[in-house]
Amino acid sequence: MERVKKAIVLVLLLIICNGLDSFAQKAADNKKPQSLTELKNSIRKILRETKTPGAGVVLVSGDKTIMDEGFGKASLEKNINANENTIFRLGSVSKTFVALAILKLQEEGRLNLKDKIKDIIPEIKFNNPWEATHPIRIENLLEYTSGWKYWSMAELGYDNPTPKTLKEALDFYPKTRTSIFVPGTKSSESNVGSAVAAYIVEKVSGLTFDKYMDVNFFKPMGMESTSFLQTEQYKKRGATLYENGIKLSYLNLLYRPAAALNSSAADMSKFITFLTSRGKVNKVRILSDSSICRMERGESFQKIVPKEFVNDCGFSNYAEAFNGFRYRGYGGSLPGGNANFGYIKESRLGYAVMINDGDEESLKKIVDVIRGYQTKNLKQKSVEIATKKYKLDINPSGYYSCIYPKFDLTKALDLPKSVCKVWVKDDTIYTKRLNDGGSLNKYVYAGNNKFRSVDTNGITLFVVNDPLNGSIIWPNLKKISPLWAYTLLGIFYSLPIVLFSSVIFGLLAVLVFLFGKKKSKVAMFVGLLPIITYSFILAAAALLMLSIHNRYDAFQIFGTMNPISIVVFICGIIYSAAAIWSAYYIFKKRREKMSKIFYFHSALATVLNLIIMIYFIYTGLIGIPTWI
Repeated sequence: MERVKKAIVLVLLLIICNGLDSFAQKAADNKKPQSLTELKNSIRKILRETKTPGAGVVLVSGDKTIMDEGFGKASLEKNINANENTIFRLGSVSKTFVALAILKLQEEGRLNLKDKIKDIIPEIKFNNPWEATHPIRIENLLEYTSGWKYWSMAELGYDNPTPKTLKEALDFYPKTRTSIFVPGTKSSESNVGSAVAAYIVEKVSGLTFDKYMDVNFFKPMGMESTSFLQTEQYKKRGATLYENGIKLSYLNLLYRPAAALNSSAADMSKFITFLTSRGKVNKVRILSDSSICRMERGESFQKIVPKEFVNDCGFSNYAEAFNGFRYRGYGGSLPGGNANFGYIKESRLGYAVMINDGDEESLKKIVDVIRGYQTKNLKQKSVEIATKKYKLDINPSGYYSCIYPKFDLTKALDLPKSVCKVWVKDDTIYTKRLNDGGSLNKYVYAGNNKFRSVDTNGITLFVVNDPLNGSIIWPNLKKISPLWAYTLLGIFYSLPIVLFSSVIFGLLAVLVFLFGKKKSKVAMFVGLLPIITYSFILAAAALLMLSIHNRYDAFQIFGTMNPISIVVFICGIIYSAAAIWSAYYIFKKRREKMSKIFYFHSALATVLNLIIMIYFIYTGLIGIPTWI
């Protein structure tokens, strides 16, 4: 039953490779580990409680490694313990290394972050409708401001142990390289953007990306087992991958520089030292401090973006508050693996955590306990609480929904899930998500279209004038009409209601026909039509529930043309045809003698099915094969 529940979540939400963009700020546990031994015991306890097989953990202070150690099991089947040399998969942490390579080439004067990519790599085609006024530059790729999508299901579904060259990979699915927003006006993670940046490294250096990283970073740092490929070392020392308790195969990602990094705790200790020492390892400078600083800030954003956000976003390097301290870092996730690293620049403290499980809950807990341990004796800087009051000269009240979903496939769900209400009361701004009982957030106006959180005192809400969507809550919430807001919510909640009521009325219609005095096949058929129509959606959902047990399954099913994806596609088409034909038939039989209750239910259910069908077509859930 638990597996079925997780499969439902995977199918409906498709939370795939979300890159672990950030960890929510949490209050540290009252029982913070006070010693390294207590910290290790806490990590082991978390692994046991979350049923996570193993972890690799790194703690660094300045240029010293405090801990690089393995915990739990590298392989459950073989009963192999994880150690500091166990190799884990790090997902989107890979992107940070792409940024380092670009910065190294800029230091050498071989490129500039402001260079237009069309001038450097004209052979890589892309579509940017605003290229004349807002060209895509290298820094746009690294800061995720190119307007390109995350990646498509077809790219996710690729899994071939024979690696493609980077150029071959980029030629595989060029449609992802289409800007859906004006470059520089938003930030949205793009794996293909990082892959294109890695290709620029190849073009400028004359080396393959893998070779360039080996020569300029991995070997100088002493990261002997780190790579973007399933090397012989990985085959010998790589942690077995698990998700939902299922052993997974190694996923050969199409865009290796974006998400395929493999490394060990021993190697990652060198990388974290590199960061806490501002570009040096073992007193050998690999990158300048100014380049590290550039990695930690954003510059490709247009002027509409508040500087508070620009200072927090860099090249796969985001700032995050933790109990008054400011960590920088990044994370990654892929089937069977999760990772996160972070560091406090001023205190020169850093960490890295890697696990061989697809559930990120364990990782979050380990990161939280490590941060609590690292900061337990640090003195917080006094923060001046903003008390100045500003006259509220804008009113963002209204209903909002997301503009750009992360995946096209999840748009039908993302739109109603993201619906939120914003209102003003006594000069305080309130926001609340309507679909999932989200917590109420309160803000006070801080001037210049910015709002300060009442809870954290930080500037966390901005209203900006987007070139395409007008006034939005940055980066991804657009004001919608109340009618559309409640239509989205109505569609979301009507699905289970229509299904449940259609089953009940369908059964009653059959019973009336079998045991009633007046037998009417037309009346029975009218009563059954809604559930017959809905059965095609149910068949597709049941097939997916039985087939998808983890993200790897989801990638393969949705990202490739296979019997399951074909059946699901056909079920959607038949559902649409059945909804239309049901409406025609019920209207045609409106004068037949039958129970008005049954007829009106079937008529209402059919209208709702038509609305749902139109919505599914509008959001691309029906009519478009997921593998193209």
